[in-house]
Amino acid sequence: MNERKCVFFLADGARLDVFAELLKRGDLENIQKYVVEPGEFLKGITVFPSTTGPAYTPYLLGKFPGRCNLPGIRWFDRRYYDGVTFSLRRFRSYAGPQSFLINHDIESDSPTLFGLVPGSVSILNEITRGISPAGKNRTKYLKYYLVVKSHFTDKSDSVEEAAGRILVESLRDSPRFIFCVFPGIDAYSHRYHPFHHKVLESYRRLDRYVGMVGERFAERGELDDTLFVVGSDHGLTSTHSHFDSLGFLRRRGFKPLYYTNVFRHYFDADSSVMVSGNSMAHYYFKNSDGWKRYTRCEEVADIVDELSTRPEVDIVCSRTGGAGGEVKITNPRGEALVSVDEEGLICYRNVSGDPLGYGFSSKKMNPSESFQFTIDSDYPDAPLQILQLFESPRTGDVVVSSKPGYDLRATHENPEHHGSHGSLHKDHMVVPILISRPARYDCVRTADIFSSIVRYLGLDVPRGVDGVDILE
Repeated sequence: MNERKCVFFLADGARLDVFAELLKRGDLENIQKYVVEPGEFLKGITVFPSTTGPAYTPYLLGKFPGRCNLPGIRWFDRRYYDGVTFSLRRFRSYAGPQSFLINHDIESDSPTLFGLVPGSVSILNEITRGISPAGKNRTKYLKYYLVVKSHFTDKSDSVEEAAGRILVESLRDSPRFIFCVFPGIDAYSHRYHPFHHKVLESYRRLDRYVGMVGERFAERGELDDTLFVVGSDHGLTSTHSHFDSLGFLRRRGFKPLYYTNVFRHYFDADSSVMVSGNSMAHYYFKNSDGWKRYTRCEEVADIVDELSTRPEVDIVCSRTGGAGGEVKITNPRGEALVSVDEEGLICYRNVSGDPLGYGFSSKKMNPSESFQFTIDSDYPDAPLQILQLFESPRTGDVVVSSKPGYDLRATHENPEHHGSHGSLHKDHMVVPILISRPARYDCVRTADIFSSIVRYLGLDVPRGVDGVDILE
């Protein structure tokens, strides 16, 4: 028996329905042959925010991003902002050079898959903590150039070809674990829309490289001992309108700290807005105690009320200061409270109406039950995902999730986005997961894939992870 291996193809931004349609057409014959036929095509549920970077943590650490203190691709940390001193820990945007700080910013002692599997290979991936001297971050210095090229030009195809070539070349060293990101689906969806012909071609390009890798393992007689995973980090929807989150604060007389001009109110900010994936945003507010504590929803009630009635906004979440990290969920359909009790159960209660459309007014649930009760709704796994996000000290006082078709960034958006993600809506939260071994469930959390890979490779699953092994 050969030593077991795993190759993870991260199809950034892939939608489950598009994958299903292309498989049905026969356009993804290699993925069908090497992944689906011996295994499963699963419905996956990602994390909040449903955006690149934070949504990698469940795959690579088995933990939700809030529990890694990675609440978005942009964040503000009130603990290090006093308006006077300079600190590199005040705020962050991973949509630029600060992406190199993401490994430092992850506040979790949980090992990554790279740390658990010596000699692992990472390609076009930002989260590379744990890569051993024997392993290879194959695009450590090339990555930023390729990511910028993918974002600002119409050349994501050449970026993916480069990633694919490096992937195939890396097989010569027989690493036990490879994690390779294919960014074209996400990049072209932002530039055009999720169903554009260039987006569909990126799915087919991914299929071609799955075929190349599968053939190599077959030639070496290692196919039966290799786990192939094709997974997405988030869905995507077409965007027709932008809400100016920054302008919203300015019109109210605030002096917000924001990207791309963090120096405008570097020393005198009384607020901050940080947008991720363009369909979710963190709002932070100075209060009567300055920046020393979180601002409760009662202190910014007028802002919560106005945001919740905006046509672009779907859900507003805000801190209450109550026990168990209680969070208020608000929209025109009603208001609810979610928290965790002393036994670790999720407590969900409608105060008025039914804001998430679950059809029940009150429940106490463990994480598994919460998943099952909400999986077929418009907001799958939302109670747990909201709570895990607010565990992060860097999460805003108010968090906004936009409606499909809208996003939350109109100022300083270059290039203009015609596709967005990041929200709690099912179109962003539901993702395809294709795995080349039979599974016990047909719907899983993305965090479950970490535990499944670890167990498949014959290793012990670390304590405190958020997923379970789903392989038979």
